Amino acid sequence: MLNARDRFITLIAAGIVAAACGPTPTATKGGQSSVSGESTSPATPDPRCAALERRGVTPCPPARLALESIAIHNGTRGAVDDRTVRTQGQAYVRGHALYAWAVRQATGDTFLMSGAIVPSEVARTNIFRAEVRYFSDARATGGTVRIEPLQTTDITLVAVPQSLQEIARRDGLVPSPYAWVDNQSGPARVTMQSPGGGARDVLRIAPGEPHPILVFGQVREDAELGSIWYAGGDFGCLSSVQLRAVCQV
Repeated sequence: MLNARDRFITLIAAGIVAAACGPTPTATKGGQSSVSGESTSPATPDPRCAALERRGVTPCPPARLALESIAIHNGTRGAVDDRTVRTQGQAYVRGHALYAWAVRQATGDTFLMSGAIVPSEVARTNIFRAEVRYFSDARATGGTVRIEPLQTTDITLVAVPQSLQEIARRDGLVPSPYAWVDNQSGPARVTMQSPGGGARDVLRIAPGEPHPILVFGQVREDAELGSIWYAGGDFGCLSSVQLRAVCQV
């Protein structure tokens, strides 16, 4: 079982997890036509995917990515206006969609560790630590992993006390004055599939089991991914009395 600081239980979380919105064109290799014998030309490279690849961001997410229906709430007691909260919340939902897409890809850990939606070091040590481990374990045995992430129903922007920001900073995270409470819950499952076809669950979270997390970060305008909440780390809301109070749970 993951501990409360892992993104999978603190986001699986799910966790990461949105920005891009339709399927990416599939390149076809040049070769002989089976009917006419004429050569076919390679498909024109997608400039967006090419730009992401130059940044080390692979695989390339769809240009249009379906977003979940997630309610956005303002828990700042008027410190941040509702319009700003709505805009930042939409950026969080896009980032979340990118995470959910990535964990379902064969090489999704490469995307999670690319620095596209979370600083690489924070991804490795905090937010995506569990997911990266699962991908690595599956690859080491020549198998695959299937991740069905937690479900996010709503998010709430809340103020983060300076004392909690200092704790996060000492833990190597990138805290922020405001953070999102991601109200996520089961069902969720991680299944390891062996080369021989066998499968075993290494994590199961029951329907309705709560795993809310506090996600630091800021809005980033990304030329290829759009407006996303660039996460700076997370804490499990249920892990301490202080975090319960900040998360308002």
